Amino acid sequence: MKWILVCLALVPIVVRGEDPDISGQEKHAREKRRNFNEVIPKFEDYFIKTKPEQLTHDYAKLVENSILFYDAQRSGRLPEDNPIHWRSDSCVKDKAKDGTDLTGGWYDAGDNVKFNFPMAWSTSVLAWGFIEFMDAYKEAGLVDVMLDSIKWPCDYLKKCHPRDTNVYYYQVGNAGVDHKIWGRPEDIDYPREVYKLSGADKGTDVIGLAAAALASCAVAFTEAGKGDQAGSYKREAKELYRIATRKSGGYPARAYYVNRKWEDEQLWAALWVYLATGDKDYLEEAEEFYESKGLWGRSYAFDWGDTREGSKLLLYKITNNTMYKMDVMKFLEASMRYSGFKYTPRGLYFRADWGSLRYSAGASMTALVAAKYGMNPNVYREFACNQTNYMLGDNENHSFVIGYGTNPPCRPHHRASSCPDLGAECTNTNSMQYPGCNHHELTGALVGGPDGSDQWSDNRGNFIQNEVACDYNAPFQGVMAGLHQLKIDGNLPPACYILHTEV
Repeated sequence: MKWILVCLALVPIVVRGEDPDISGQEKHAREKRRNFNEVIPKFEDYFIKTKPEQLTHDYAKLVENSILFYDAQRSGRLPEDNPIHWRSDSCVKDKAKDGTDLTGGWYDAGDNVKFNFPMAWSTSVLAWGFIEFMDAYKEAGLVDVMLDSIKWPCDYLKKCHPRDTNVYYYQVGNAGVDHKIWGRPEDIDYPREVYKLSGADKGTDVIGLAAAALASCAVAFTEAGKGDQAGSYKREAKELYRIATRKSGGYPARAYYVNRKWEDEQLWAALWVYLATGDKDYLEEAEEFYESKGLWGRSYAFDWGDTREGSKLLLYKITNNTMYKMDVMKFLEASMRYSGFKYTPRGLYFRADWGSLRYSAGASMTALVAAKYGMNPNVYREFACNQTNYMLGDNENHSFVIGYGTNPPCRPHHRASSCPDLGAECTNTNSMQYPGCNHHELTGALVGGPDGSDQWSDNRGNFIQNEVACDYNAPFQGVMAGLHQLKIDGNLPPACYILHTEV
């Protein structure tokens, strides 16, 4: 059996002027699209004529597997129902000098550091995807599992702010020290360095993301009918947002997750706290901040370092103001163009070598949420389908998701899964330098991905292409949930179908 990718070239762009005629621009965009469609080949001309069967990927299984990846990233004392047999309690001594308990949370990627910045961003994106595509989780029977998944980092983020203080702990573990050691987190038995903000330290971005994570979790629990569990998250989100707005500026990141700006995180936080509380003061502050700080510009990508495109979608959802719709369409319409943003020869939306698939996943999630809100639904959903098919291996001889598809990765740059069973010594010889697959399958993880020429190898030592990370999987999981919801609603576009022919 031979698998063939369904592809579709997608074009035009909408640009917002200083004082745009919104309706006129939309008309112009539609006219351009209609004219373009008159000269391109028909959709079905892009693939070999075979007997098509409307087969699709198992999006529900991919969502479930992604949640398992986050289970594998857990730090602290694990619950009795821990589904990852090769993980156990770890870093149970994580605490501040004053004794503040900092156990819990997620290890960031293939290392054993807890970086609150990407952890909080990932949590808010996961919660957002759950809120937008909750029917997918319901149909798959994953509502409680998902709530339990995001509860883990939210409970940790609450710990990072000692009650009645302006202190916030934003990192546990010295990355320079950690990255020199290849071993499982269960073997860490030494006190780890803790980083905090206090006094006049700036940190709007990292604290704002924590506020957004907690507020989005409050919304998720409330909309899932478990509002009694949302109260503490809501209260803590409000307090963290208050502190964030008084610490105007970026946090002092050291080599890793250095943030170039902080304003977009404050906007993201304000919107989520508004959605959690219903207090219009937060919405008014967000809208004023959006304009005064010029946050309407087109982003490089929707990822841990830039939340603007997500905020534009929330603003449009909340206000129904077409201005926000056109602002996010500037990003999305440019992403559709092969003559604009770079694509690889085989069709991957490409922004950078390091973790290239995270950008595809981020743009795809943005596109699916925008389509749900009525923005070019056919085009944006097809884009997400094509990018998903690439990630799942339909245009290659392998998948990029561990444990799924044809020839999936088995040597991710990930310490814990590369080590042998608990109790056995983990050495460079039997883990990092081990020639075979990792001793344990890191089910559900999306690896970094190929370079701009579609070149990739299953090489544990190549962290640029083969590391995994919490922020890679967050939008990817949102995309899988979005496509599953389209599937159960009967609205999955033909671009998502897998065609095959007997050989």
